[in-house]
Amino acid sequence: MITWDDDPENLRAKMPCGHAINPESLTAFCRSLVSEGKFQFFCPYTDSTTDVRCLVEWQYADIRKIGQLTDEECKHFETKISENYALRALGVQECPQCSTCCERRDKNRTSVICLICSRRPGASEFAFCWYCLHEVKSYHGYRCNNDFCGGVDPRLAILNNAVKKQVGNVSGVPSCRACPRCGTIIEHDRNCKHMKCPCDQHFCFICLSLRDPQTGWSCGVFNSVCNIAPVQTTIPGL
Repeated sequence: MITWDDDPENLRAKMPCGHAINPESLTAFCRSLVSEGKFQFFCPYTDSTTDVRCLVEWQYADIRKIGQLTDEECKHFETKISENYALRALGVQECPQCSTCCERRDKNRTSVICLICSRRPGASEFAFCWYCLHEVKSYHGYRCNNDFCGGVDPRLAILNNAVKKQVGNVSGVPSCRACPRCGTIIEHDRNCKHMKCPCDQHFCFICLSLRDPQTGWSCGVFNSVCNIAPVQTTIPGL
């Protein structure tokens, strides 16, 4: 049971995974996820005796029904889910000036031109940094020229500074990895080496190999030893 409250009078509904939660807690939990940039919802229940998490994905249709969302709440959730998916899974950023979603076509550049802002009457070309989201002084440079930025993806610092830990039977594994498909930073918390990113990519946290849909894992079962992939120096996917 997922409660987040101690009031026995509060009614709770059973989610598809079998765990129960009251509608108010469900709505608040999912609202916190979309505010953090998430677009998928996974059951947070953790067994108190085995420390095993449920992590079954909850579909938005079930959340809308069980959470008894109002029309206004539905509009908020559906808008945020779409925005978060576009930003994290499709590789676009919001223009800091007009909030239009802009795609970075040249992955070598850290600056992006907003066509909407640039086409306004009397406006000059407007470009912003992909990482710090501030206006850049010159689009033609390949790195952000704002003094406080430097044009370096902040996720690289997370990867470089991640402590080493033991994963399964292998020691010295970086505790943070970027998903090989979408670049989402994932921190290893507990259990085995096999990971599933919210974008649905399965990969090995130790060697970074991908699971083949037909043949499975090339690096062996969940607790087998494999070679440690070095710290990632580029962010995949985006």
